[in-house]
Amino acid sequence: MNEKPKVMVLGTFHMRYTPDLQRVELDDVLMNERQKEIREVVNSLKEFKPTKIALEVEKDKEEPLNEEYHKYLNGDLTLEVDEIHQFGFRAASELRHERLYAIDWMESVGNRGLGQVMEWAKVEQPEMYQHINDTYRTKLQLNVNPPDIYEMVKQCNSESRIKLDHEMYMAVARIGKDTNYVGIDWVRWWYQRNLIIYSNLAEITSSPDDRTLLIIGSGHVQLVTQFLGESGLVDLVSPNDYLK
Repeated sequence: MNEKPKVMVLGTFHMRYTPDLQRVELDDVLMNERQKEIREVVNSLKEFKPTKIALEVEKDKEEPLNEEYHKYLNGDLTLEVDEIHQFGFRAASELRHERLYAIDWMESVGNRGLGQVMEWAKVEQPEMYQHINDTYRTKLQLNVNPPDIYEMVKQCNSESRIKLDHEMYMAVARIGKDTNYVGIDWVRWWYQRNLIIYSNLAEITSSPDDRTLLIIGSGHVQLVTQFLGESGLVDLVSPNDYLK
């Protein structure tokens, strides 16, 4: 039986502001205590022994991503407050990787943005807006007290949270009235984006020796792992096997 390449999809929270529904407020991640917690995550990722690291960066920005990475390798760049630098650059440099891989896609295809969908629901379908807030947005807040980046990443990758995250997008798909499918206008784009991420991952994970680590916002985990699993191309490795 032919050996398949391996892929680990690590879900994470965004360390800096994004327009996502789920946001995290953290004190300075550059302080010593936070850096120790980041070191724990990086050490766990290194145990997987990835041969390639893919990041939530648009594919057409791969060249500037690697220019930035090489500046870091040469000591000419201070890491910024984001998971791409804090997790991706650190792990790749310590594993002596020559390059990083950008696999994301963010083009507009004439769809409404998620913020626009939620604003429409707030006015036209307030009961659904309230349902999403009460059932999902509140419950999906990372509850680690005191805050601990390693524990928060573990929470991001729990099966129950990944399931709830995806359920929220299925609730967004129900926003609309009659044949005005407001939520689906965004959800179809969300599926397209994750299919493209899957396709880009499959493209770089072709050799049986490949062990690809994808570091990405936790909301993507359900679909990306679903598409990878259904492809039959790779063996999926759970980050929970390494985040102890």
